[in-house]
Amino acid sequence: MYFWNSLFDGTNAWSGGVAHSMLILALVIALGKLLGKYKIKGISLGVTWVLFTGILFSHFKMTLDSNLLHFLKEFGLILFVYSIGLQVGPGFFSSFKAGGVKLNLLAVLVCILGAGTAIGIHFITGTEMTTMTGIMSGAVTNTPGLGAAQTAYSDMHGGNSPDIALGYAVAYPLGVVGAILSFIIIRKLFYRKGTLSATAIREVGTDISEEKKEAETSIISKHSEAAKTSFISRKILISKRSLNGKRLDELKFEEILGASIIRIRRAGLDLRATPGFRLQYGDLVTVVGSSESVASVEKVLGNSLKRLDEPNLIPIFLGIALGVIFGSLPISFPGMPQAVKLGLAGGPLIISILLSSFGPRLKVITYTTTSANLMIREIGICIFLACVGLEAGSGFVDTIVNKGGYIWIAYGALITLIPLLVCGLIGRYCMKLNYLTLIGVLSGASTNPPALAYSNEVDRNSDEAAVGYATVYPLTMFLRVLIAQMMILFLC
Repeated sequence: MYFWNSLFDGTNAWSGGVAHSMLILALVIALGKLLGKYKIKGISLGVTWVLFTGILFSHFKMTLDSNLLHFLKEFGLILFVYSIGLQVGPGFFSSFKAGGVKLNLLAVLVCILGAGTAIGIHFITGTEMTTMTGIMSGAVTNTPGLGAAQTAYSDMHGGNSPDIALGYAVAYPLGVVGAILSFIIIRKLFYRKGTLSATAIREVGTDISEEKKEAETSIISKHSEAAKTSFISRKILISKRSLNGKRLDELKFEEILGASIIRIRRAGLDLRATPGFRLQYGDLVTVVGSSESVASVEKVLGNSLKRLDEPNLIPIFLGIALGVIFGSLPISFPGMPQAVKLGLAGGPLIISILLSSFGPRLKVITYTTTSANLMIREIGICIFLACVGLEAGSGFVDTIVNKGGYIWIAYGALITLIPLLVCGLIGRYCMKLNYLTLIGVLSGASTNPPALAYSNEVDRNSDEAAVGYATVYPLTMFLRVLIAQMMILFLC
């Protein structure tokens, strides 16, 4: 018994040691991920179970040294936000093209209304802004916002505020359920049967799809007129580093080889192939032409999956270093008593977005495989949430039972439902969006993967919800981090 007590509570030989710390952290993450695999009526809290497991461990006095917790939490947050930036960066600026501007404006309105609701509750009820910022981040299931708020508070006051994490933990479960509930309400109130997808007026997702079809038809017709032969379409990976940053019109595939690149898939987004489009290492391009010409293009592009699997760590850690420096730069605002910083959440996020977007023009390769990016992201978020739970868990039950924390659940519900219902009304009657596109946009504006999963289940034969989600997600993620920081910096 003494051995197990010393192992888990960190006394004597295990006090603050590596073995004790690794054991607690590993168990919290493993158990949390295991619980995240279970669904209740098709809904799962996913990786957030790591947070609740950390709270449980901490409640029973099984935690880590406070200095170690602080380092691991910030390290996990940096890995998480940087990998997100690498994922969304390539499509960040292209998402504003075509019909994406309107959809992003709607997503921005969701963010503003959510922040406005939280601030309004703060002034009406007198609830601390630290608590309301945590509740807001939980209500929109946005973990980077939680990290940004904690970092901003720590920079200002030299210590952590447990209320931020407690508010997040209390509001998160209803944030998932509330988003799905709002979609059901929108469907019942605003849409007739038969107007959920293709029969309604379309926006970015379908517009872009139609443009792709027209472009492909035009190219194939042009080739058919030049040569009476059969044409094929093949997807080819760009695995030659020398092509990183090259413009399509510089390669002259159509003129020299007789084949054309008609679209590019990058970071989960389908992008149009225009003459000025810059290719990136790791892009998956669709090539149309005769079998001989497509084979020639394949030799030029590489199409080597093995070469893409090689890790490219220099840009990652160099980018993190630049992000930390950028996040530490003081920025002065009129009327502010002291300069503010973007912190360890905002700095690496912005740098990773910029590097992954404009790196090819500087011949910088920022490509990571999807699996590698996901691994970094999952490790980062799990370490971060485990440490947040272990840090805040000792006061969780007391806050809920004795300090009125259950009221925070109601506040979180308002922050979740009001923006989604208001913007659902605007999207339906002002923007004329079909239901699938609308709930995809609202899921992205809430950075809510479980809500997207529900959206995809509404019509499994349509990708309109996923397209809407992907169109607004990059900007929304950036805004959620920025808004959480600004609420702490200006109102605390």
